Amino acid sequence: MKIAVIGAAGGVGRRVVAQAARAQHEVSALVRREEQADMVLLHGAKPVMGDLEGDWEAVLDGADAVVWAAGGGAGGNYQAIDGEALKRVADTLAGRGPKRLVVVSSMGVDRPDEMPPFLQQVLRVKANSDRHVQNSPLDWTIVRPGGLNDEPGSGQVALGMPAPRGSISRDDVAALVLACLNTPATVGKTFEAVAGNHGISEAIEGL
Repeated sequence: MKIAVIGAAGGVGRRVVAQAARAQHEVSALVRREEQADMVLLHGAKPVMGDLEGDWEAVLDGADAVVWAAGGGAGGNYQAIDGEALKRVADTLAGRGPKRLVVVSSMGVDRPDEMPPFLQQVLRVKANSDRHVQNSPLDWTIVRPGGLNDEPGSGQVALGMPAPRGSISRDDVAALVLACLNTPATVGKTFEAVAGNHGISEAIEGL
């Protein structure tokens, strides 16, 4: 499969790139800086220079599926990235393809008032762009991980809507994203993900 990764330099995105390349997928990774391009090359993927607020569509050339792992973060330009850029990507895919899109969103998008105050506004923005994707004609899946950490992946997760409050390793989020790409039954599904007691394949089957 040829996978285009948007947000390839981020914590989850670079793990998606690395795991997908190791699994012999052909990976194109959108990056903004030369040092990010060097990192992508080390993982065995093809860097594509671009910017979500400018020219970025070249990363889609020949792709069978797209992974959205970008984010402005609570202290960053989340309105432009988590909000408007994701909507533009979805609209572009609806017009030219590919139709398969997996979005890495965030736990609590559907209940921001229950989340820490510093996250509430970015979650509301994500909620709006998630709805845009859900209302699109794409073959979408939206993964909403809990708190992210850099622990080695265990391959053991809990999925649900909602899932129990908790955290999950970025390694496991990346593995979950790739599993979704390989599982047609996840099309049209939105779910939260935290560390748990079920293997990823088993947890996906239980959705």
